[in-house]
Amino acid sequence: MKKKQILIVEDERIVAEDIKISLQKLGYSVPGTAISGEEAVKKAEDMQPDLVLMDIILAGEMDGIEASALIRSRFEIPVVYLTACSDQKTLNKVIITDPFGYIIKPYEDKDLQTTIEMALYKQKMESILKEREKILRKNLVETVKALALAVEKRDIYTTSHQRKVSNLACNIAEEMGLPEEQVDGLRMAGSVHDVGTIQILTEILIKPDNLSQFESYMIKLHPQFGYDILRAIEFPYPVAQIVLQHHERMDGSGYPESLSGEDILPEARILAVADVVEAMSTPRPHRPALGINKALGEISKDKGILYDPEAVDACLKLFHEKKVKLE
Repeated sequence: MKKKQILIVEDERIVAEDIKISLQKLGYSVPGTAISGEEAVKKAEDMQPDLVLMDIILAGEMDGIEASALIRSRFEIPVVYLTACSDQKTLNKVIITDPFGYIIKPYEDKDLQTTIEMALYKQKMESILKEREKILRKNLVETVKALALAVEKRDIYTTSHQRKVSNLACNIAEEMGLPEEQVDGLRMAGSVHDVGTIQILTEILIKPDNLSQFESYMIKLHPQFGYDILRAIEFPYPVAQIVLQHHERMDGSGYPESLSGEDILPEARILAVADVVEAMSTPRPHRPALGINKALGEISKDKGILYDPEAVDACLKLFHEKKVKLE
């Protein structure tokens, strides 16, 4: 079995050599040492060790805490602090970097080995969980694609509608500065926001004439139908709730629950704007395409009344200043 490689970061060379001897006696490999935070980051990148044993007080401008944060965020290499620092202020700063262990000098070799092995085990478990999360996310994406395709197969007039709405909604969210996690959730919700139409007769969806009162009622049930379908799927985001609320309006005049203002999820308020813009810009069974200018005029007219003003402003900026297109 290949020996685990440990990078030592210690600015006192004699102490570093003692640590190296201890590690080698315990069966580990030491590919190198560093005396500063800057050198530690560089060697971690070059050597890709299994673990970094980090002192806190180092030569140079970057201390061990800063170096540890960079190594963890850039390379996902576990860091164990081996230091004489034990005051509460230092400990509070250390906690932020999410270390895999903390050893106070002087130390016993058995404590060093136990801490290192626990850190390596924790890193292994985290890697397994991340891999499983990737598989789960991939399965969710495939599920969403299948649901979106099922909707589009039934209604030729809304072919690619969900995809275009999802793309525009994500662009609006990014323009508004929403975190990546919210944008990802919005992307999934946008891709299936009309999945509830699966439970509505195709004849109603493609009817070229005005809908009857009953038919209009059925159409207005599609957010609830979509919610009922999606709530059984364990998404890492509130996808089902976003779909349920995408026809709610700021003044409470929307459906199915007549929510208003902040009671509507931010993602749903963004999706509402994207949905209206795309729907008005493309043809429907009962009317030709109205065009992007009319669509933008619609959301401008009802900004703050029906539609979230920040989402409207971001959407207008995308089309007027950044020249985005529906695609």
